[in-house]
Amino acid sequence: MGSLGLAVGGPLLGLACAAGVAAYSFRRPRSSEPGLRPILLVLLVELRSGRSVLAALQQAAIAFPDHAELALGTRVATVDGLSAAVEATTGEVRHLLTQLARAQRSGSSVSRTIRLLLETDIANDRASRLARAKGLPVRLMIPISLLLLPGLMLLIYAPSLLRLLGDLTGPLT
Repeated sequence: MGSLGLAVGGPLLGLACAAGVAAYSFRRPRSSEPGLRPILLVLLVELRSGRSVLAALQQAAIAFPDHAELALGTRVATVDGLSAAVEATTGEVRHLLTQLARAQRSGSSVSRTIRLLLETDIANDRASRLARAKGLPVRLMIPISLLLLPGLMLLIYAPSLLRLLGDLTGPLT
């Protein structure tokens, strides 16, 4: 498509087509709910400011109204406690509430638990980004070989081919 754009519209259209196809192939679907990291940051700030675990959860639920699991967990924790909220939720929020309930039962520092969860989330994100970056050269081979190289060959060899054709058949005019 990039070489077709190059042949029809020149170098700018060829680059635009190649960039469009490359951008389309590297899109990632995004979820509507925010990830766990902003929730952990809000919880950490709230806990460090002296609020209770329940008050920090309520503030996080207010800060992220689109996060349905967090809102459900906060409502259940307000009525029945953190242990019941663990049973009512799923996914990342369940893991978070499990860690909060465990820290509260054992008497350990809840803010330290949140900080460790935050550091783990950052380390996991960094590892996934590194793994994705390692696969980038392989993913770039297809757009480069199919879109850019034919146009480059056309730009390099077309003038000499036209001159050779003109020398063999005579001038085109």
